[in-house]
Amino acid sequence: MSDPQHVVYWHETEDVVPGPALAETIECDVCIVGGGFTGLWAAYFLKEAEPALDIRVVEAEYSGYGASGRADGFATPTVGKDLQALVEKFGTQRALEATQAVGRSILEIGRFLRRNKVDAEYEANDYLMVATSAAQERRLAEDRALAERIGGVAPSILSREESQAVIGSPAIQAATRVGGALVNPFKLSRGLARVLRDKGVTIYDKTPCVELERGVRSTVVTPGGRITADKVVLATNVHMDSFREFRRKVAPVWTYAMVSEPLTDAQLDRVPWAGREGLVEAKSLLTCARFTKDNRVMFAGGPVVYYYGRDRGEHNMSRGRAYEEIQREFLRFFPMWRDVRFAYAYGGTADVVRDYAPHFGTVGDGIAYGYGYCGNGISMTHLGGKVLRDLVLGKDSDYTRLLVVDNKDRKPPMGYPPEPLLYVGSRVVTKLMDWKDSRA
Repeated sequence: MSDPQHVVYWHETEDVVPGPALAETIECDVCIVGGGFTGLWAAYFLKEAEPALDIRVVEAEYSGYGASGRADGFATPTVGKDLQALVEKFGTQRALEATQAVGRSILEIGRFLRRNKVDAEYEANDYLMVATSAAQERRLAEDRALAERIGGVAPSILSREESQAVIGSPAIQAATRVGGALVNPFKLSRGLARVLRDKGVTIYDKTPCVELERGVRSTVVTPGGRITADKVVLATNVHMDSFREFRRKVAPVWTYAMVSEPLTDAQLDRVPWAGREGLVEAKSLLTCARFTKDNRVMFAGGPVVYYYGRDRGEHNMSRGRAYEEIQREFLRFFPMWRDVRFAYAYGGTADVVRDYAPHFGTVGDGIAYGYGYCGNGISMTHLGGKVLRDLVLGKDSDYTRLLVVDNKDRKPPMGYPPEPLLYVGSRVVTKLMDWKDSRA
């Protein structure tokens, strides 16, 4: 195994100079806590709708440091992780409305980038959902039947030969093509933050929220100052447990990825992959692969781990077992790339909730929230920005009626148990998912 550095590859693709931290006591119309995709898109759509709004964003590090800048870069038409459960609970029509809305976000992100001249390495290449076992082939068939049930149109299932003509991996037995795009998530985060600053939105970097004082106008307290606002948006992803209503709603689950050195022409020629589609394996704990702009191969998978005590520390980046598993999986898919060396090995946390679906809503006192992407947030956060815009502005709209919004018909997710039950339960769930995926 190569000796990669434990640095997020995407963070190396653009230099960052963090903006100033909050160092005063101020008032504004809207204060957004969290400068990742959820908070930034909410600010963007609010400013587009009401240009006069004074919007302030507080971010603990800088935009793109957390999950938004560590994602694998797949923009997919995905609502959470369990579409079947959403269909069973809300019916086919409402599930269709949600999936169509998030699908439109994929195209709209591309338009945003072009219109604002942000180079986030956007590639509208689709992705291939692949099966490497009989169990996974059945899942492809089930997903196709579900897609037909919801929308009436479903992609065909490609044979082994047809699939390997798209991506030349000997592990692939069948596949379906799914609409989507690839993006550099860090450059998208940084570009979106620049656009917002140009529009007059103030973003304070290195400014964590240490307390939220509730009231008719709530106050966000930070180490260097205070912001009192008419409306507050909580968009802190795995850190939602900092706020009382969400104390045990989210489990911070670690996922890992590796990125190679740039492949040579000779190495590229060994694997047919002309369309540069993303690759996603049809199992619960996903394996995925893609090219970067400079022809590195990114491969993600291996363990999906909850660490005891909600451990989100950066020391988890250097856990060697995770990368050994990724290396094994990589060679299972691409044995012809045995000489490929990995330059980067890193991880990050996903905000997983009990029902595996995003949640948006309000909790009174002029406070709105959005979280629970379960690792599928790039396009869903864009849609979520529109949902939060309308919740903040008090509008009854197609977006606030989507099934991802908590209301009398849909309750917030059940909370997770305290330790050590959460730790033990997470291990049991992981083993159950592995068992389910392995059934022949």
